[in-house]
Amino acid sequence: MHKAILSGRMFSGSMAAVAALLLLASPARAAEPQKAHTNDFEFTPFVGYMAGGEFEDPADNSDRDLDEDSAFGLIVNAAVDDWRHYEFLYTKQSTSVDGTTPIDMDVEYLQIGGIVSYPDASRVIPYFGLTVGAARFSPDAPGFDDETKLAASVAGGVRVPITEHFGVRLDLRAFITVLDTDGDLFCVSDGGLTCNIRAKSDTFLQYSANLGVTIGF
Repeated sequence: MHKAILSGRMFSGSMAAVAALLLLASPARAAEPQKAHTNDFEFTPFVGYMAGGEFEDPADNSDRDLDEDSAFGLIVNAAVDDWRHYEFLYTKQSTSVDGTTPIDMDVEYLQIGGIVSYPDASRVIPYFGLTVGAARFSPDAPGFDDETKLAASVAGGVRVPITEHFGVRLDLRAFITVLDTDGDLFCVSDGGLTCNIRAKSDTFLQYSANLGVTIGF
């Protein structure tokens, strides 16, 4: 009899302990953040601001810097999984090279690479990215040649999903273009060889801050 009572008390105590564990576990599961929905493709048109870029005048070795100005472009992402994406980027800045006679110039970057995101983030998703491609410099002056050079970028930022197929993205990026310091740039291609700009160093650096709207499918 006593053994039956003791067994019943042990069973009741065990059930009470299990019930307590379930009650404790339920809020913990409810508190776990759900992962953000992953789209196969995301398109992010953006506007931003681009700074940096230094040249020099071959006549007197004086600095001829690229003026800071606005930029715009498009980022296309293709998901590998929920935290890795292939990335295609195009951006364009219309600016000018300062100096005694300023030269209007378009700077364009065409890049391909990828980003990795923090896998457990849901509401604000930080990421890091690398790309490689080309930079194109197009001076708006009669007879001056365009220049296309090898370029890469390093990026960081945050993606903020608002719905499953819509969000915003803040992208901070540094562009590194490889130049030849032994050669002049943008030489006049007719009427003799005249060059107004030379590379100041082996690398041409620009920085951009961009804000875009993301549409996913």
